[in-house]
Amino acid sequence: MAKTQPSNSVQWLADIEIPLANKFYRMYGFRGKAKRHEDCGIVRGERGEVIACGYLRRYENFKLLAGVAVAPNHQGQGVARQLLTLLAERFDSNTYTFPYDHLEPFYSSLGFERVEVNELSGPVGDLFRSYVKQGRSILAMVYR
Repeated sequence: MAKTQPSNSVQWLADIEIPLANKFYRMYGFRGKAKRHEDCGIVRGERGEVIACGYLRRYENFKLLAGVAVAPNHQGQGVARQLLTLLAERFDSNTYTFPYDHLEPFYSSLGFERVEVNELSGPVGDLFRSYVKQGRSILAMVYR
């Protein structure tokens, strides 16, 4: 069972703090780039360092949960769940995510349901298909 680190803290970043998130992504080689005016959350470790990050990118008629990443030495300790509990404060029925296939059980446990590709239309479907064309082994999920 995953162990949650009680000394971690979760917080929303103000626009001026967004560079902290992008520094985290660069430091660990993760895909992801948070932008100002996006809902971006982080988890800080016991020494105050950023150990996880994720954000909600707003599109015209939906939000995409993206950039969810945990520092390698903190994976498997419940940190992602801490982060997503914070981000879930801003989820609604138009919140999608495109996790890697093997993460489906985790995202299902957080209230996301798999959406078949043929059910995706409009901008959500277009965005998903563009990611698949990049060779990513992902699936589409929506928050319920």
